[in-house]
Amino acid sequence: MKVFIKLAGPTSLDLIMYTHSFLTISIIMIATVFISVLFFSTEQRKGTVKALMILALITTIFVFILVNITGLLGYIDYRMAVPDSPKTIILGLSPFVHEVYFETMEYVSLLGPIWATLITWLVWHYKEKIFTNVAIKSTISVLVILALSYALVIAYTGIVPTRIEAIH
Repeated sequence: MKVFIKLAGPTSLDLIMYTHSFLTISIIMIATVFISVLFFSTEQRKGTVKALMILALITTIFVFILVNITGLLGYIDYRMAVPDSPKTIILGLSPFVHEVYFETMEYVSLLGPIWATLITWLVWHYKEKIFTNVAIKSTISVLVILALSYALVIAYTGIVPTRIEAIH
């Protein structure tokens, strides 16, 4: 008696969502480095302002182009109203994930690019003043910490349904 084992490789949706997750984690890591540079550096240190400018720009590019595009491509398949779509499967498996959860996860995350752009604009506009003016540094610090917290919550809301579907 022969036993055939079908090795199921990742689908294109899986690859898109893995890329989306990887980029989200990368943004969270970049934001953490940004906070470290902001808190532990001074204006006298050569290249500090330039490093902040580059980190802010990279984060904004990642959020705008990469995370939103991969999220859009992935959620098109997720949201399909067919019986075997991931969203339909997830909604049928877990009482904790419901329509409101999905809608909140998808639409609240649209604030990320606006937030990233605001932080980038502030860093590029104020440059060296970030380290000489306490109000500017505090404002940017609070915005980045809130954005990082926001990104972690949004990332968690994305992990919950995808893990439920993966278990199925």
